[in-house]
Amino acid sequence: MRIALVTEEFLPSDVPAARVTREIVGGLVDGGHDVTVFAAGRGQASFRGARIFWASRMTSVGAVREAMTLARPDVCHLVDPHRLGIKAAEAAGRLGIPTVVLDPKAWMPGVDLDHHHPGLRDQGLHDRWARVHSPDGGQLVVGHAGPLEKKKVVQRLANVAGLPGVRLVVLGDGPGAKALRTAGAKVIPHATGLERARCIATFDVLVQPRKKEVYAPAVHEALASGVPVVAFDGGTAADVLTHELNGLLVDTDRGGKAFARAVARLGASPDLRFNLAANARPSIAHRSWHEAVAELLEVHYPAAASGRTTAAIS
Repeated sequence: MRIALVTEEFLPSDVPAARVTREIVGGLVDGGHDVTVFAAGRGQASFRGARIFWASRMTSVGAVREAMTLARPDVCHLVDPHRLGIKAAEAAGRLGIPTVVLDPKAWMPGVDLDHHHPGLRDQGLHDRWARVHSPDGGQLVVGHAGPLEKKKVVQRLANVAGLPGVRLVVLGDGPGAKALRTAGAKVIPHATGLERARCIATFDVLVQPRKKEVYAPAVHEALASGVPVVAFDGGTAADVLTHELNGLLVDTDRGGKAFARAVARLGASPDLRFNLAANARPSIAHRSWHEAVAELLEVHYPAAASGRTTAAIS
């Protein structure tokens, strides 16, 4: 099958949509499919065997249509349907190419279960983060993985960093990094690959402080690593989290203080935290990237190509 994937950010971005798109590309190319990525920005001409068409804000619908004509996709999947996605949808429509926009409640991204697992936990690193040899040692290591751009997200993380007995470790960068360092957090701006996986597995808890998130790969990676998660119940994290089974869910109508209290609860309840951690990997073990990409190929793409409609496709 020939597939066009459209995303606002791709390389080298670490935002969730870019990371999900890269995983889809890998799965499709490994399966022998022809893939063209339409992405905003500029950069290398290909990725893992997939061609890349880079677009700017000034790129016209006509230019996108010409590139899509050359790619000749059987289906156009808008992974991150924003500015470029609108142009790509119009171009695909003019060419008669079926367009897929998946509701995150209808399709769940996967996780690399071989790359993320509890065996990567580094106790020595954990003890350094927890400051076990200092007078206030034995701190709960609470992690976050993602960009530090939105003020409300940074404030919620700062509330967590301010909890007694908690050490916040952030994998990410952005305008909020300085404020979090001031609040006592350790910020690791460019953790990638094995280092990133090792860090996530070394957390005691991972927090997802965004109330609305279309993709939350770090949540899947934490669960695969045996790490429980605290998140709001309004985003896609709620699709993989069951309250008090593999994490804690906070009512979206409540704010940062309620979120911080949920984290504090885990700090005060080692038995609960242990039980959540024990349930974490089994709760996500059924959803590898192989299964997630297979669902696209076997269900969603054929439905679009044949003209059938489902709740997952628009």
